[in-house]
Amino acid sequence: MSLLTRRAPHVVEVQNRRVELDKAKRRYWVNDGERVRHRCAVQPARDWSSAEEEVGLKGIQVLDMRVVLSKEWTGDENSYIYWEGDIYEMIGAPQHQMMSRRTSHWRITMKRIGKDPNASDG
Repeated sequence: MSLLTRRAPHVVEVQNRRVELDKAKRRYWVNDGERVRHRCAVQPARDWSSAEEEVGLKGIQVLDMRVVLSKEWTGDENSYIYWEGDIYEMIGAPQHQMMSRRTSHWRITMKRIGKDPNASDG
């Protein structure tokens, strides 16, 4: 799957995170190491739509969801993904599609949660 290695059209950055406990035994998230860059393909979550609606206390909200296809992956369900100036969180655990050695890849579903404060406006 060379389209997901050196010729992949996109690059995302994965920030691994871990849970720690404060003195009151409350859980909080901290970054675990530096961001890791992955060549990949980023696609809409569905062929017919890149968004879903979520109904909650704030009314109907449009969720911007994408799918990442990558030959290699270092993150888990707690990681943040940075792509094109936005921050995404994973929905579920990364799925390893184990076909043959040549075609195996990772499939990650992600939901946009905001803008990356460190992104350049470039």
